[in-house]
Amino acid sequence: MRPLSAFVLELTVKRMINLIQKIAEISAQLENWWNHGAQKNPCIVASVLKENHEPIPDTDDLKKFWTDIDFVINRTLNTIESTNYYGQAIPFHYVDFGASAMPCALGAEPEFVNKETVWAHPNRDSIDDLMDISLDDNNFCYRTILEITKKSVQLSTDHHLVAPFALGGIGDNLAGLYGTENMLMDMKLQPAKVKHVMGRLKYIWIEAFECIQNIIQKAQNRGSIGWAGIWAPGTTFPIQEDFSYMISPTMFKEFCLPHIWDIIDILDYPFYHLDGGGAIPHLNELLKIEKLKVIQWQPGAGKERLFQWYDLIRHILEKGKSVQVYAQADEVDDLVKKVGARGLLIVCPNISIQEADWLMNRYGAI
Repeated sequence: MRPLSAFVLELTVKRMINLIQKIAEISAQLENWWNHGAQKNPCIVASVLKENHEPIPDTDDLKKFWTDIDFVINRTLNTIESTNYYGQAIPFHYVDFGASAMPCALGAEPEFVNKETVWAHPNRDSIDDLMDISLDDNNFCYRTILEITKKSVQLSTDHHLVAPFALGGIGDNLAGLYGTENMLMDMKLQPAKVKHVMGRLKYIWIEAFECIQNIIQKAQNRGSIGWAGIWAPGTTFPIQEDFSYMISPTMFKEFCLPHIWDIIDILDYPFYHLDGGGAIPHLNELLKIEKLKVIQWQPGAGKERLFQWYDLIRHILEKGKSVQVYAQADEVDDLVKKVGARGLLIVCPNISIQEADWLMNRYGAI
């Protein structure tokens, strides 16, 4: 494995990826998609490791895998340089500390489960322990996230975009700090306290987002990107409330929607991650938010095949929102035939080079 210093020198000399050129190639199509403009073909986002690429740095030491800053940067840069980007995909570094990164940054205990998952174990016993919660720059997880972000940004100019860590949903973060069951009980028994803490967590979310954006903008790259890997002309983030499948639409409107509105208000290109069938009852309220541009539909484990969801996708599109879905290559033709191309962006994970080439031959022209 090349040491980080050698890899950085190589990047400085060769600048193998030209981000300015790539953004120039895809910006018009994606700006049109964000604004639900007419398009001949759907946007396609796909990335595939090159054949005969150099080995990607790896380790079985999970703490090192997630928290060793030089290792994370070296692995990320090697992965970017070893990847071919298709359609509207561009190189980016999602500063990944697991889906529960924000609870960890706020004091929950991280467990490095494997190379895909970090769990946050609650560290508070009651809602009363959270009334004055704040973000501490000395927290190990938050400090590590900030340092990874800063180092990646230093190397990102005209090479890759940097995406913020998983800031999470306000309710998701609260549940991660003192337990989902405790939070759900308190939403009924102590709603005023829950609303108070969710309000604090919202301002912490906004504070952290603005802090990360200030770091990212130092690279002076054009536009920004979120963990979904979709370039936007301005600030963007996939907003979520994954716990919401456990509450009624009335409770969603009462506890979640005010904070979703406020977060949408600070973003140029807001995007909502709708996760699983249990979240569908909240969809129509989200579709009423004029500034919300995109719904990402994530069906959930065991229900990924998209033919089951054509009516839902059409419903979102008919309301004037664009849609992002995940699809296998063999699903794309029928999906486009049944829902149309306008407002549709398809991320194709885990496809082969041959499948990516086929998709570009068929849908490369927007």
